[in-house]
Amino acid sequence: MTKNEFLKQLHKHLKHTSDEERQDILNEYETHFYSGFKEGKTEAQISAELGEPRNLAKELNATAAVEKAEHSNKFVDVGNAIFAVMGLSLLNFFVILVPFVFILSIVISLIITTISFVFSPVLLLIKGMIEGFEYVLLFDVYAVGAIFGVGLMLFVITYLISKAFYLICVKYLRWNIKVVKRSAVS
Repeated sequence: MTKNEFLKQLHKHLKHTSDEERQDILNEYETHFYSGFKEGKTEAQISAELGEPRNLAKELNATAAVEKAEHSNKFVDVGNAIFAVMGLSLLNFFVILVPFVFILSIVISLIITTISFVFSPVLLLIKGMIEGFEYVLLFDVYAVGAIFGVGLMLFVITYLISKAFYLICVKYLRWNIKVVKRSAVS
């Protein structure tokens, strides 16, 4: 593959990068070709050493998506990073998807439980409006008060767990990219 073909394919497959970053990456790989020419290598030898442009672009896209997620603190960016890292290989798809879905289901159930506990007084008011407030027992009021208190405590715990889940996801994705890069080199 010639230098121009290599750089054209790399440019085509870079998706999660800005135009400036994309140009920096292309300049870096052009420098690899320049260094290879100095060592007496042909364009085909240099492009073979660098690897498949599509695979390089996948790794660069995944790295860029993880870095964006790390700096933005938005769950949408973590989702984009997860999909970018899952695209590195078929095995990686399952290595990322299974733990993520398992932990995400636990976090979502905790969030739903917290919301239902915090809004339990509203449900008691709705019960009173529908059935009549004379049918609301004192036990119901105490139970809802206790559930509301537990909900407030769970709110803090849920916030901390969600934040930790976010950070763990980013670190796990970063680790996974390193493992994939090492396995591609060997």
